[in-house]
Amino acid sequence: MVQLKKPKGFTLVEFMVALLILVIGILSLGSLQVTAIKGNLASKNLTTANILAERKMEEFKNTPFATLALVSNHADPNNPLNSEGLGGNGINGRMFNRGWTIETYAGSANMKRTIVTVTWPEGGRTRSTSLDTVIAN
Repeated sequence: MVQLKKPKGFTLVEFMVALLILVIGILSLGSLQVTAIKGNLASKNLTTANILAERKMEEFKNTPFATLALVSNHADPNNPLNSEGLGGNGINGRMFNRGWTIETYAGSANMKRTIVTVTWPEGGRTRSTSLDTVIAN
């Protein structure tokens, strides 16, 4: 009787299991990529908002103390702003809203507390960041 050689290679079942494992791995990497992209966008928006707040804060710091008017929850007249701080009609990246409050600090006429807040929509909710400082005469 002729003895058959043991076949070499993979069976169809082994191939399908290996293919299934490969597909699961690739899909996992795909969802990880989506999460990374969303995280990068959130970081970009937060950085942009902080820059917009810092620019306004620097403007206040460079304004003569006597001309800093006391205001509460003042909205930037250029809202919404884009990443360059330019206002518009809500298109071309104009999604940031900036506002500020300038108040007397702890009852002292020689100090003013300045708070700049920037808000923006992200992922179906409103996010915000704010900067707070005291400017002295």
